Amino acid sequence: MPPSKRLAVREIEPRVAGMLARDHVAVLVSTIGMRLSRGAMAYYRAAWDISTVEWRLLMTLNSIDSLNVSELSDAADVDKAAASRSLALLQERKLVSVEQTRSRGRAAIARLTADGRKFATKLTQVSREREARLFKDFATADKERLNVLLNQLSRALDGADWDHAGPA
Repeated sequence: MPPSKRLAVREIEPRVAGMLARDHVAVLVSTIGMRLSRGAMAYYRAAWDISTVEWRLLMTLNSIDSLNVSELSDAADVDKAAASRSLALLQERKLVSVEQTRSRGRAAIARLTADGRKFATKLTQVSREREARLFKDFATADKERLNVLLNQLSRALDGADWDHAGPA
């Protein structure tokens, strides 16, 4: 084929962090978080027909027998309104049951149904496989150190005043 007719084949280079992310750790962490979130959202919606909020609720309930909706939203680190909407959808799919309590005022207790427990167990396995693929090139010690550092960063955010203007 003449050179003018050849299709240009470009090697796909791995995506690297942008300029800001190289200079600002918060931008790097935020960018990684957004990429992970988008990937998880797309995967769980396409493969399992659930949102990431629903995934978080199912994973949390799979690790504990039952929680009231407020405790569940806190444990799953999701907004209470989003938790309530997602629980209603999961209830329609018969994956969770939500029962009003008489002893705790208007509190509602959420728990997995038998089908929900089976579903959550499959999700747990798939989630672990996805994480293993993500960290396949990491030494175990590096992954453990990253976890320690990210938890340290998370704790720092809890008490930080970094979101307020400091002295000029």
